Amino acid sequence: MCTREILTLQFGHYTNYVGSHFWNVQELSFDYTGTVKTECNHDILYREGQSSSGEVTYTPRLLLADLKGSLKTLPATGGLEETNLEGDFSWDEVETIKEPEPDKNEFLKDINADTTNLHDKEYKLEQDINTWTDYLYPRFHSRTVNIIKEYQHNSENESFDIFTSGCTLWKSDYGETFADNIRKYVEECDSLQGFQVNFDCTDGFSGLALGCIEHISDEYSKTILSYPIIASHFSDNSPSTEEEREKATLKDSFRLVNIALSIEALSQHVKLFVPLCTGEKGWRKPGNPRLFDNIHYKPECYYHSSALLASAMDSLGQKYRHKSNVYTMSDVCADMTGYGRKMAAASLGIPLTFSESQYLIEYLNSTTRPIYQSITPSCKIATDKLFQLITVRGIPETYLKAPMKEAKEQLNIPAYRCNSVKEMFELYFQANNFLSATNVTVCEKPLELKTPYPRFFSDSLNKYGFIKSGPEPDKVESCPVIAGLHNGNFMADMIEKLHRDVSRIKFSKLHKFGNEGLEYGDYKESLDRIAEFKDNYEDNFEL
Repeated sequence: MCTREILTLQFGHYTNYVGSHFWNVQELSFDYTGTVKTECNHDILYREGQSSSGEVTYTPRLLLADLKGSLKTLPATGGLEETNLEGDFSWDEVETIKEPEPDKNEFLKDINADTTNLHDKEYKLEQDINTWTDYLYPRFHSRTVNIIKEYQHNSENESFDIFTSGCTLWKSDYGETFADNIRKYVEECDSLQGFQVNFDCTDGFSGLALGCIEHISDEYSKTILSYPIIASHFSDNSPSTEEEREKATLKDSFRLVNIALSIEALSQHVKLFVPLCTGEKGWRKPGNPRLFDNIHYKPECYYHSSALLASAMDSLGQKYRHKSNVYTMSDVCADMTGYGRKMAAASLGIPLTFSESQYLIEYLNSTTRPIYQSITPSCKIATDKLFQLITVRGIPETYLKAPMKEAKEQLNIPAYRCNSVKEMFELYFQANNFLSATNVTVCEKPLELKTPYPRFFSDSLNKYGFIKSGPEPDKVESCPVIAGLHNGNFMADMIEKLHRDVSRIKFSKLHKFGNEGLEYGDYKESLDRIAEFKDNYEDNFEL
């Protein structure tokens, strides 16, 4: 079977929070016993290698970027092998100076000790997490981690906060080294199908990511799928003094310009891109958090909100990683981007909850609320004139409908003729989405919620993520999920809002951008291209 490999690129601190959850989900679903049927072809995202000591390794085919000071407990070498700092030196005059290692939380200590079942133990990770490496389960290949030494994480004096700073960095030695690492990964692949590029689109990582995207677009004739990501919270979201308000307003403007420049450049260089944020607005501030039934998460806690986005990305990727599916990433992008509509919206329903005593046919027939929530900023997903790819996972066929002898009123529901979860969801979307084309992928396995996935689920759920009938407490170990990609003329509203808001910012206030080489003419052209991009979504482009 042809593997059709994908190389994943991650740029930015919040995106690496998402990435930690994403790679945890992958690695903690591995079966080393050979007794469990696997639906996902992990070789698409992972590579087999060998350590210097001759041990076989299996690591993500991944390159990531973050700032100096962001790694804490993860070595820049990826953590797969500890380097012997003393080596073979024996000279008396040589003194080894070693910086004190950052304290590890209990979860990381238990991983290293390998003496306990992590999933049977309760951790208070919300209190122990200061960065994305504090809950990272896998270890990486030595070329995976690419630290930016020119900027310090959480530094006000040398903040990496504008698009053009990232563009400049890509043109430096850092970009050359990163591009060389891309080449090495590509040369290892037998049949590379493309790149998935995830990045923080509100700071300097936006320009760095777009510099990289332009490079791989020119260098490799492969599909590029991108997720520009907006964090769920920023530290300046609640200013208390006039001075803080002025600083927050300027930072808001910077973030808005970075988003606009990212979207304009993505529209030129990638096959498909899908903005993600758990906030309703996304800009200038993330806004009110998107709400999910039976989940109580804190938007200011990156560990929480990033888990939701990682769950969506993992579910959406099942379409081209499922062993029984012939779809590729290129097919997904082609299906979603008719008429030059390269930007799509994403949705998530987690958990897809109905009662453990209820059948799917009853739930879909009686619910009056949307079964998923938009996770694309400033975007309300329409119900008509859509292209959409839906992934449903974790609903057993036994939950489909009652046997005919017990069906009673179910026999009067047209969906009773459906004989699979896939057929029933296809009928549901056919009935609820007018003039729309829907492709449904169904995975038997639910999303596994093994430690260190956040424990932010309602007490009303049973261990499988369904609403339980009794009061007995349960630890949620997995849950059914629905996720979707959606495209249609409704996306024009989001682009128009972005263009209108960024057009209100006076270029004269963007001194920092100008100092980094952004000229007014180029800036104006970018905004004009955003307006032109919106035209692809107007009503005269019929589905």
